[in-house]
Amino acid sequence: MNAQIQALSDTIEAIYSAGPNPERWPDVLERIGDYFDGEGSVILFYETQPNPVFIYPEKLHPAVTVYLEEHWWEQDLHAQRAIALNLQGLEVMSDQTVASELEIQTHPIYTDFFRRVGFGWLMSCLILPDRHGLVVLSVPRAKAKGPFTHEEMQTLGLLGRHVEQALRISLYLTNMESMGTALRQALNAVDAGMHTLSADGRILFSNRAGRAQFEAYFDASDGYLTARVPGERDTFRNYVLKTHQAISECETPKPCILTGTNGTRLVVWAVPVSNAARMRFGHWSAAAILVLATPFVRDTQVDPVVLRDCMNLTISEARLASLIGCGMPIEEVAETLGIALGTARNVLKTVFRKAGVNRQAQLALKISNLGRISLD
Repeated sequence: MNAQIQALSDTIEAIYSAGPNPERWPDVLERIGDYFDGEGSVILFYETQPNPVFIYPEKLHPAVTVYLEEHWWEQDLHAQRAIALNLQGLEVMSDQTVASELEIQTHPIYTDFFRRVGFGWLMSCLILPDRHGLVVLSVPRAKAKGPFTHEEMQTLGLLGRHVEQALRISLYLTNMESMGTALRQALNAVDAGMHTLSADGRILFSNRAGRAQFEAYFDASDGYLTARVPGERDTFRNYVLKTHQAISECETPKPCILTGTNGTRLVVWAVPVSNAARMRFGHWSAAAILVLATPFVRDTQVDPVVLRDCMNLTISEARLASLIGCGMPIEEVAETLGIALGTARNVLKTVFRKAGVNRQAQLALKISNLGRISLD
């Protein structure tokens, strides 16, 4: 393994150390910045604006303070244009995709804010660790170090998917305000199924929600987590056992879809437990894989991440499709997503084309059929 691949693999492993240990995110974000010779990196919870919420390393505290105290989000081209650009198919953006050359030379975000805090360039990646809102992973870099390259943007896109997956675990735990409790208690408080496995798939622990999934989706009679539907056992086993390839081979993580004996479906993410994360698992010292399993349809809505991966959509297209799929009219969809009605209609046309349909009712039916099959 060459030095660059090793550095990328080490960065991915560091990202997964923060999943069950959310307090590690600031250090991980500094490491992501270091990989790109940047000044650190930040996670911005986009839909909390106009009061943005950040996760950031200590070295970026002065810059974040200026950004918040002086309301720079009101002039932030990257934040303002992120959704519009994503609707055009972009998930990773740099200065050259967000701004014109004239804006880079004259806009206050560059000439004032960036200059004062030591930035010159910025690239960002949209991710969706939770079905309710967008999150942006951004890396700033000093002016003298030059703009970000296309290759660096591609790498940020890869790292963004891993951040999305690890952050999903963190959000489940922190939403339960469980970080001050033992991990067993924290996992039991989560309303999603969570299963801690050894490297060969042996079950070390399943939380309450996870144990409830055994009846329809999983079999644990031999001590291993196995798909209950026979035709999906090999696929699921291979998916779980290849989890660590996402780190060692720098692969893009994807969910696995399981069918239950009742015809409904379950979305499964197999997340590697990094060496640094094992300290939180205590007596489960053999923990190597954390399986997160949630219903394909929750509160009538399909997780947009699943639609993104199943239907080859952008994040914004998948969010729109998910809302259409649960019966929301296009006018309400536009309002929910904070976009113009005309924009929503144009995006819907793109979704129609990718899905091979031409009406909202057909799209809703197709999405509904993804979540349930006939066992007759």
